[in-house]
Amino acid sequence: MKRNFVAKAATLAVALIMAAGLVACDGESRELIPDRPKILDENGEIEKPKSIKLITDTGLTEENRRDLFMEEYEKLTGIKLVIEQPAHNQYYEKINLSFAGGRMPDAMEVGNTYYPNYVNYGALFDMTKAWEESDLKNGKVIGRNGKPTVVDEKYVDALKINGKLYGFPMTRGNGTVTYVRKDWMEQLNIDEPKSYDEFLDMLRAFKSLGPDIVPLTSAGLINTETPYDIYLREFYQDAHPDFYKNSEGVYVDGMSQPNMIDALQRFQDAYAEGLIDREIITNKTSTCRNKFYDGKVGAFNYWAGQWCHTLNQSLKIKFPDAEAVPLTPINDSALYIERPPTAVAITTACENPYGVFKWICEYSHDGGEGQMLFSHGVEGVHYETKDDGTVVALTPPASPGSKELVEKAWYAPELTITSFETPIYQQERKISSLKMFSENSTLNEVPKMTLNIADAMVEISTVRAEIIAKVVRGDMTPEEGIKDYESRCKYEIETMLSELNGK
Repeated sequence: MKRNFVAKAATLAVALIMAAGLVACDGESRELIPDRPKILDENGEIEKPKSIKLITDTGLTEENRRDLFMEEYEKLTGIKLVIEQPAHNQYYEKINLSFAGGRMPDAMEVGNTYYPNYVNYGALFDMTKAWEESDLKNGKVIGRNGKPTVVDEKYVDALKINGKLYGFPMTRGNGTVTYVRKDWMEQLNIDEPKSYDEFLDMLRAFKSLGPDIVPLTSAGLINTETPYDIYLREFYQDAHPDFYKNSEGVYVDGMSQPNMIDALQRFQDAYAEGLIDREIITNKTSTCRNKFYDGKVGAFNYWAGQWCHTLNQSLKIKFPDAEAVPLTPINDSALYIERPPTAVAITTACENPYGVFKWICEYSHDGGEGQMLFSHGVEGVHYETKDDGTVVALTPPASPGSKELVEKAWYAPELTITSFETPIYQQERKISSLKMFSENSTLNEVPKMTLNIADAMVEISTVRAEIIAKVVRGDMTPEEGIKDYESRCKYEIETMLSELNGK
């Protein structure tokens, strides 16, 4: 998703400045107070909130009975839950306006690109202590299996900024894998490639199947947000078109490193040979999927998990014998990349942040009734228990005649960060692709963000994408491209390195 980083940062800054002194029209006023104390009840326990206002981007829709989800939550916890879900393309705009209008939520879903910005402006509660002291962290929460629910803490750690936690992971971050037409490989008598040369040979074999065949496609040559090299791992390999820490712990500009020249040369050569989609620079993800479904594409890098099932289901509509499978990375340099998790963050406007942490962050990962609700929804509406004790998903309330079932209420169960064992069957392709991805990927860290970094990244992102496109098309050599990039972005690169390295 493309975003103007300057506009984003400026909008947020203005929103938070306004929030400090604004009172809503109806008299509501909520201040941003970073160090709110823990509130205890008469038994010395964390006081339960009377209500929680939550803003989400990916939860159940109104049509699929979000109202019944909220009712069930109140029935189970005694807490009134008010969920707002703006239109996806207006989500962060609505959040910023809620700050500007003094109507901040208690908690909100926030992606890793935006998460550090809200931290910088003091909008998010430091939940480090709440997590460290929680029953979930300390093995006191018992799941459906009768055992303590265990959290994979690498996903919690991935959201820490300067050692502090401001958001709790909803699920694993997940990432993309390279899907290939297995039936084509069998037809061509090709084994799974184990090197870059073998990967190119596979693409050449795909090309031989007809003049309309696209050996490999992708929605662009570089992602529009971090991780920038999440796609096309076979070409980028050990080159990273971003600012990252080197082996000495110092941030460097990946575009200026020698291995980027090699990566750009790989791209240019493969494109010139017709192994890469000629429309790759202008492709959208929907364009790529449609080409794949039309039987024109041999290799396509896309999300692991549910999309493995979806891609195959859609492909088989026209080609019943077709099959798409994820490739194991061709070498250790081409490992897949997992995004940092999307977080549930508690705002510093929340009057009882420890209570909200316990009854949202902890409860939704309890391995039991809370996680069932947040993963699968309401029994009798989104899933049901059969007479023999098996639990099955139902068709969405908005589409009762659908052949598809409810995938999730809010958290994708197959991406759980806990030892939660869902009782609902998960399609084998979904699980196997995630297993392969998990065993062959590295977890990206949350990007460091300041107003100066956000400002510099606008120009860098624009020029970087332009240069990569020109080099791949053959309009300039990799060396000429990098030299042009360094010349045009000299000031911004210096700003980035200074900010990142604390100079």
